Amino acid sequence: MLAHHGGMGHDVRTLFISDAHLGNKHAQPRPLLEFLERYTPESLYIVGDFIDGWQLKRSFHWLPEYNGLLTRLAELSESGTDIIYLPGNHDEFLRCESLRKLIAAAMPFARFVDEDVFETADQRRFLVTHGDRFDVVERSAQWLSKSVAGIYNALLSCNWYWSRARRRTTMSPYQACAFIKDQVKGVVRFLSSFENALLQHARHHNCEGVICGHIHSPAILTRNGMTYCNTGDWVENCTALIEWPDGTLQLKYFYPDDRRQFEQIVISPPRRPVIDCDESSVGLLDHNMGVTTDVPELAIAGRI
Repeated sequence: MLAHHGGMGHDVRTLFISDAHLGNKHAQPRPLLEFLERYTPESLYIVGDFIDGWQLKRSFHWLPEYNGLLTRLAELSESGTDIIYLPGNHDEFLRCESLRKLIAAAMPFARFVDEDVFETADQRRFLVTHGDRFDVVERSAQWLSKSVAGIYNALLSCNWYWSRARRRTTMSPYQACAFIKDQVKGVVRFLSSFENALLQHARHHNCEGVICGHIHSPAILTRNGMTYCNTGDWVENCTALIEWPDGTLQLKYFYPDDRRQFEQIVISPPRRPVIDCDESSVGLLDHNMGVTTDVPELAIAGRI
């Protein structure tokens, strides 16, 4: 029988959030703040793109709600939560050691690392990284990604006005854009073998899975005995990854209608040793985009 996890507060062992994009006018800081106020985890991972340096460089846009988020993070730290910040491509300036020291002085509640190995309560090892370094567009044509960002921001604005006109408050105001972005990122994932490249990287670090963000596509899936988790984002989807005290990982949606539509029953990821496999077998899995069903404990959630 599968356990249902619905607790709050201290029931949560670890929280993973990413892609808040503070500084972008389409960020959703209020839902994120409300979400963070529900929990006091032992650890909180900020898996990149928390600050949108690209957007702030174009036009500085800093709201009072952003300060509220920083205040909440400081409160969590004071209560004993270990906060780990892993930079992404939109806040890649934090990968520069000198700039990182300046930001760290303003955010003393967090420790900054490029990657981290996280161990669940049931002693499974996960590599935590933003994921942009495994995106073929970011690696070879970042100019294209930055150019398209302006067009996509216009689409986000249209989606927001459309949602406002329909008075939808129980789902993300950017749900249509979430669908569009998921289709585009699906092409990127196929071209760059995004998930499989990350899983190979995790395997080389003797890990049983990976936890990342970057592509704004929340998901939990297994391939060849390894677990891929994507935390999603706080622009289109408003999602986070939660680890419960027994080691179960669950993807949580903030908006009620999104939860009913996408959030499936929680089933713990596989608790077995990493299966050694060569790159060709992983490539076959990427080709058919299959999800293994030989493991009785499997969690799948999100737009996959």
